[in-house]
Amino acid sequence: MRSIKAILRHRGGTRLLRRACEATTLSFPRDHGQHSDFRTEWWYLSGHLYSDTGIEWAYHFTIFRRALEKWTDLALVAAAISSRAVRNIAAFQRALARMLESQNSKRIGVDGYVSHLAITNLAQQEYAFFERAGTSLFQIAGARGDCLNAWVKGWKFQDKGGLIHVAAERDKFGIDLELHPVKPPVLHGSQGLTNKGSETGQASYHYSLAPLSTSGSLMWRGETIHVQGDSWMDREFATSMMPKSVRGWDWFGLILDNGHEVMISLIRLLDGSIAETSSATLVLPDGTSRGITADHLRVEPAEFWISPATGARYPVNWVAEIDRVNLCLNISALIKEHELVSASSTTVDYWEGPVRVSGTMCGKPIAGNGHVELVGYSQSVGGKF
Repeated sequence: MRSIKAILRHRGGTRLLRRACEATTLSFPRDHGQHSDFRTEWWYLSGHLYSDTGIEWAYHFTIFRRALEKWTDLALVAAAISSRAVRNIAAFQRALARMLESQNSKRIGVDGYVSHLAITNLAQQEYAFFERAGTSLFQIAGARGDCLNAWVKGWKFQDKGGLIHVAAERDKFGIDLELHPVKPPVLHGSQGLTNKGSETGQASYHYSLAPLSTSGSLMWRGETIHVQGDSWMDREFATSMMPKSVRGWDWFGLILDNGHEVMISLIRLLDGSIAETSSATLVLPDGTSRGITADHLRVEPAEFWISPATGARYPVNWVAEIDRVNLCLNISALIKEHELVSASSTTVDYWEGPVRVSGTMCGKPIAGNGHVELVGYSQSVGGKF
C-alpha cells in the first residue's frame, strides 16, 4: 500500500482552487461528478414517498465534499471522525471552525467527505438522523469526476444506467432507491451561476433535477418497506461563495401537482435582511424554466418553532408570492421538530424537513409537496462555504 505522501505526490501536491466567476457551459453526465478544483460541493436529495398501504414517508440524503488545504486540516478532520471526546473539546471546535472559515486558495489533494441521512415517518411524526464521514485517502470516501458516483463508507449516490441509485443504512434504518429523471437538469441563475455576494467569485454553480420518479425500499427500525414517490436532486459547487456578511440561507424545493416545480433561495444577511442576490426558479411542465429575481419574490414566515437542543428559532410556516407568474403559496412543515444537529461531521446545525404546499397559480388552485432547508439559525455560516 502506498504511503499518504506518495499518494499526494502522485496527485500533484498542492493545487490552486478555482472560484465561480462567470457563466459556463455545464455538460451532463460529466458535471454530475465531482469538481476537484473547487473547495466545496454537495449532492443533495430529498423526497416524499408512499408505502403500498398509503403511509407517507419523507427522506433527505446528502453527500458533502470539501477540499482540504493543509496537513493540519487533514488531522482535524481525522480527529473529528475518530473521537467523540475530541469533538467535545472547546479548543478543538474553535480550530475546526477556523478551518471552515479559511480563505486559502490551495488544496493538498485530499478531500473530506460527510454524508447525512434523515428518514421521516409522517404517520408517527418521528424522524431518524444519521451521519457518516471519511476522507478520500485509500478510497474510504470519494467521487468520480466524469459521472455521478459519490460514496462515504458504503453510503452511495451513483448513476446506474441512466437512473440514479442511492443506498445508505445504519442502525436498522436506511434507504435503497432508484430515481428516474422526468425533466432535464435546470440551471439556476445565469447558465447555472448563482451569486451569493456582491464581489466576483462570491457565487456557486447550481442546478437541479426535479421531479425524479422514485421507487425502492426504506428500512425503519429493521422493517423493510416498499415505497414510491417523487424526489428532488440539487447540486452546488464553489469556492468561498458565502461572504462573511451572510448569516445563512433558506432553500425551498417544491413539486406542484400542476406539473411545475419551484426552487426558492433566500440569502439572509447578519442584519436580518434578505440579500438582493436571493432568487427563485420556476420550472414549467415542458422542462423549460424562468428565473425570478428578488424584487419579484416575497416569502414571509407565519409561524416559528424554537429548538430545545440549540435554542435556534426556525420558521416552520410561510406565505410565498411570485408576482411575475401570479403564484401564491402556503408552505407548512409537516413536522416542526426537524432540526438536524450535526455533532460528528459538518458541525453546522440546520433544519431540514418535509413540507406541504397549497395555493393558487393564475387563479387556479394547486397543491404539492417539498422540502425546506434552513441554515444559519443556530450559528452563522458566512465565510464557511
